[in-house]
Formats: sequence, structure tokens, C-alpha cells
Amino acid sequence: MFEIRVRDVPQQRVVTEEGLHDQAGLQAWLPGAMARVAERARAAGGLLGTVDWPFLERSGRADELVFVVIYEGNPNEGPTEIEVCAVVATGGDRTIEALREAYVRVTKGDVVSGRLGEVYEAIEKWITANGLSVASAPRETYWTDFGAAQDDDEVFDVAFPVT
Repeated sequence: MFEIRVRDVPQQRVVTEEGLHDQAGLQAWLPGAMARVAERARAAGGLLGTVDWPFLERSGRADELVFVVIYEGNPNEGPTEIEVCAVVATGGDRTIEALREAYVRVTKGDVVSGRLGEVYEAIEKWITANGLSVASAPRETYWTDFGAAQDDDEVFDVAFPVT
């Protein structure tokens, strides 16, 4: 069972890169896209990390880069539009408006064991059961090096904006 939480996310200015990918293409594209938006964010005045995002509840840990990956569909079902975002203090390509999210903190073990789809399903069921509605596309908020993480390390959040 997954612990589903709710948080309020402030407005964010972001540098982005968009792509159209299925799951295999996503796995090949995502690391490079994150590196490219990080570089553009640094050039635009600075890439914000976990110390700048208190709502991520990562205090007491080293500052880590944060990326938001927004999915307009399910890449396991075929090519879908995906947007990789890096948050900046000023400038950027666009604004993500403030929102409320229902989310689950995911471990590397959840991913490598094939349970990530279950996380998405659990959040969607929780949203319906609690009288909420999905407000926009789901997203994953990354803050650590997935490859270097151990199976029990928290590596990202899966979130659905809700109303």
C-alpha cells in the first residue's frame, strides 16, 4: 500500500524541454533532457534545488537539483508528450501556476520491481474516493540521482494536480 499525501505547490518559473516518446524512448531521452534544462536554468540565473522547495519535505538532507516531468499521457501505451522542467528564480520559458497535488513518495525499489503503474493507479483511486478531481496532467518530481540510489532510497514523487 502507498501513503498518499496532499501538498500545496507554489507558482514556479521553469525552463523546459518537450518531447514525444514511448517508454523506451523516454528512458533514452530523459537523462539528456534533464542535463540540457539544468544547463539552460543555470544560464538563466540559477537552477533551484531542494533547499528552495520546502514543500518537498527534504530538509536535513544535502541540497539536490529538482526536476518536474509532466506526462500528457502514458508512455507505456505509446508516444506521448512529455515536458521536462527545471525551476528557476526568475526568467524561464513559462510559469506553472500554483496548485494542490495528491502524491506518493516513490523508492527506487518501487520502480525496479515494476510497481510504478500501481502508484499511479492508487493515487487516481484515492482522488476519486476523496471527492476530488484531477486538474491537469500527472507529473514526477525528481530530486536525486536515480542510478546511484539504493532500492530503499526515495527517488521521486508521483503527483496529480487536484481540485
